[in-house]
Amino acid sequence: MKKEDCQSCFKNKTAIKCSECEDPTCKSCSYFIDDTVFEFAELLPETVKDKTFCTACYHKVADPVLEQYREYLERAKNVNVYSSIQGTETGLIKRIAKPIVIKDCADREETLMRMAFYAAQKGYDTLVDVDIKSAKVGKGTYKKLMWAGTGIPVDPKIKK
Repeated sequence: MKKEDCQSCFKNKTAIKCSECEDPTCKSCSYFIDDTVFEFAELLPETVKDKTFCTACYHKVADPVLEQYREYLERAKNVNVYSSIQGTETGLIKRIAKPIVIKDCADREETLMRMAFYAAQKGYDTLVDVDIKSAKVGKGTYKKLMWAGTGIPVDPKIKK
């Protein structure tokens, strides 16, 4: 295999091609986007998920998508959450959107954060009727807890 020059640093040690433009890049000039980089990588669009980019394509294609992802993540941290037993506080809020259902999470906080991320991605800032449950999963003596939850994203300004 003939080595080509990296299109960014012009060194003759390339073995990687950009997923977008097919230009050769070396490992130090490449941007890798995989599930280890972002916590909720499965929520990234297919245009950037599990791909390798050169510097130019990263700034053109992946950077705006990842910036939007980070913005949703910041908004998810500020989502108001009301559990299903807090009916007196949320009784007058109209529930229009479909419930968010999350399954197979490692802990309670991850389940709640995933629900908040989906709500922020849909443009909501409040979750009501949140119900998070755990179940023991496993065979034999080794068992672990798997968490699942549901919640309804709402706009608290819309009243019944």
